[in-house]
Amino acid sequence: MRTFIAIDVTDELKRKTEEVIEKLMRRGFRANWVKPENLHLTLFFLGEMKETLVDEMTEKLCDRTRGFPSFSFDVKGLNFFKKGRGPRVIWVAVEKNPALQKLYEELKAELLKYGYMKEAEDRFVPHITIARVKHYPEMWEKLIKDIHIEKSTVPVSSFTVYSSKLTPDGPIYTPVHKCDFERGMI
Repeated sequence: MRTFIAIDVTDELKRKTEEVIEKLMRRGFRANWVKPENLHLTLFFLGEMKETLVDEMTEKLCDRTRGFPSFSFDVKGLNFFKKGRGPRVIWVAVEKNPALQKLYEELKAELLKYGYMKEAEDRFVPHITIARVKHYPEMWEKLIKDIHIEKSTVPVSSFTVYSSKLTPDGPIYTPVHKCDFERGMI
C-alpha cells in the first residue's frame, strides 16, 4: 500500500483553507486542489509498503512515542515551492515549533533504525499542502502573498499512518493506524 505518516488538522483550519482556495481560484490559479477532508501535515511519505510491514512499523512508532507530550502548533499565512519561475505547490505555513520538530526526529530515528526508509531529508519544512499548481496568473507571487490566513492553532496528541490510493478524481486517504501519545496504538 502507498503509505504516509501525518498529523490531522482541525475543522476550523479546513474551513479557512476552503476560503483561501476560493480566493486563489478567483485570482486565476488552476490546480489540483486538496479536498478539505484530505488536509494534513505530512511527517513522512514512505511510498509502497506491504501491509504487514506497515503494521510492524506502526507498532514500533507507537511504542517510541507512547508518553510523548501533547502539544500544538500554529499556522499562519501561505507559501509555495517553486518549479522554474512559477509555483509548483501552494501551502499553509506552519510556524516553527520545537515539539513538532522533536516528534519528527523521534519518528525519523525509528524509521531509519529499522530500515523502513533508507534516508530522510536533512531539513524538515512542516507545511499543509492545499494545491498542486497547473496554471498560474502573472504576478502570481504577489497574489499568493496578498492572501492572509488568521493564526490558527492545531492541537496534536497523535499521528496517523495513512494509505493513499490514487484515482482519476484525486487521492483517497484511508487511516490505517492512529498512534495516540498517551494510550498507544488505536
